Amino acid sequence: MRGVDRKAFKIPASLQPGGLGPKELTRARDHRNDANPKKKTFTHSAYKGADVKAMLEAMFHGKCAYCETRFSASAPVDVEHYRPKGSVAEAEKHGGYWWVAMDWDNLLPSCIDCNRRRGQVLADASSSLEVLATAAEQATTLAGKQDSFPVVDEAGRVLEESVHFDDEGALLINPCLDDPSRSLTYNFDPARPLGLIVPNGEGTDAIRGAVSIQIYGLNRLRLVQDRTEILRRLEFLAGLVVDLAKSIADLEEPATVLLLEGTAAAMVAPRLRLLRDRTLAEMKGMTSDDAPYATMTKAWLEAFKDRLRGDDRQR
Repeated sequence: MRGVDRKAFKIPASLQPGGLGPKELTRARDHRNDANPKKKTFTHSAYKGADVKAMLEAMFHGKCAYCETRFSASAPVDVEHYRPKGSVAEAEKHGGYWWVAMDWDNLLPSCIDCNRRRGQVLADASSSLEVLATAAEQATTLAGKQDSFPVVDEAGRVLEESVHFDDEGALLINPCLDDPSRSLTYNFDPARPLGLIVPNGEGTDAIRGAVSIQIYGLNRLRLVQDRTEILRRLEFLAGLVVDLAKSIADLEEPATVLLLEGTAAAMVAPRLRLLRDRTLAEMKGMTSDDAPYATMTKAWLEAFKDRLRGDDRQR
């Protein structure tokens, strides 16, 4: 999950004063105050505006706000309500945060699997690469946010029409309000690359990480398989960079340079250096904000740098 500064993006016109959003809020409030027991369920639609979807996709580079998967042509973006609009799974009598159903700050782009609750095969720290290859044989668990919104203490949950949520104690991470790295991290093992997200920090930070992993389904099997494939590619490229660096160092030994001077072989080291730099650029490109799972690849690259520094200290 990648932190995004929502303030850097304009509120879509349809949600600004005079647009569909404020008008819908007035209708929703009137519907809420209507005492007619036979009234139909209110249908929210302002959040589905084309300009809303376009801005959300631009903010998150066409990726899910929670798992960083790119949306495919067959599974377009779901406009997801961070605080659910119609009901709350953890509070049966709560009518949902209907008054922020059209609020720009409450909207995020989500893939179908993070947004819709259904049976998913979930991986954990005990999973092996062999287990990841046998998804059809694994038991399923319900995952996906849907109308879930747990808080630290139900007594603090906002019940009335209010936007003062600071003390509500939300347990789900919002990438536009929180620093996800405080609660989520990765455990990289070069010998066993596995794209699992694990809780980070202590206390509430760690709890929020664990709750978010479970409810968003951030370790669903297909997702872990995709992240693991990228980690394996990174480890391969890293090994290539290390081998190239060693070869370049050997070729640039004074005695070797003198021996190869004036021969075609003297051009080998510059060519290897070019190949090394291109490989490094490929690895760095995988960390760009528009790349899938960019947060994971950035964290992996930092861990790789630490490994290199550790190797240098041991020499």
